[in-house]
Amino acid sequence: MTRSFGMRWSMQRSMALAVVALLGAGRAQAQPADATKADEGAIKYRQALMESIGGDMAALSDLLKYGLAHPGHAAAHADSLAAHAKLIPAAFERKVEKGPTDAQPEIWTKTDEWKDKVKAFETESAKLAEIAKGSDPAALGVQLKATGKACGGCHDNFRKPKEESYKRKGGGEGD
Repeated sequence: MTRSFGMRWSMQRSMALAVVALLGAGRAQAQPADATKADEGAIKYRQALMESIGGDMAALSDLLKYGLAHPGHAAAHADSLAAHAKLIPAAFERKVEKGPTDAQPEIWTKTDEWKDKVKAFETESAKLAEIAKGSDPAALGVQLKATGKACGGCHDNFRKPKEESYKRKGGGEGD
């Protein structure tokens, strides 16, 4: 009986070690696929973030352009914009230059300049959020333009020109 128990234990242990070895080998093989998936996810996340920013900018512009009286809406969009602006640096931590992206390599080679541009957008969008809490559409319009200029300042050097955009090549939204 002792011998049977010992053999069974030895077999179980051997099987467990084999499974661990296979899992380790599988993990080593899965890393390139995982990296590809992570790169794809980083691009998709950046694009979703930029779409949200664009949506808030467009909504604020429409509220002003058409004189829409929706109490609290301007403040909500401005707050959302300011919150999203703070997410940009982390969204670009993963260096992904290839694939359906409009991000320029300079984001990662001219990091200080890029961070300054992002910081300017954060600052202007925070000012916009403060002004949007008031009831002065003229002041809101002035600050919306300043925020848009800061947003575009990053696009000028760190986003592919529209002619080179992957969107023109059959893709969707860009970052």
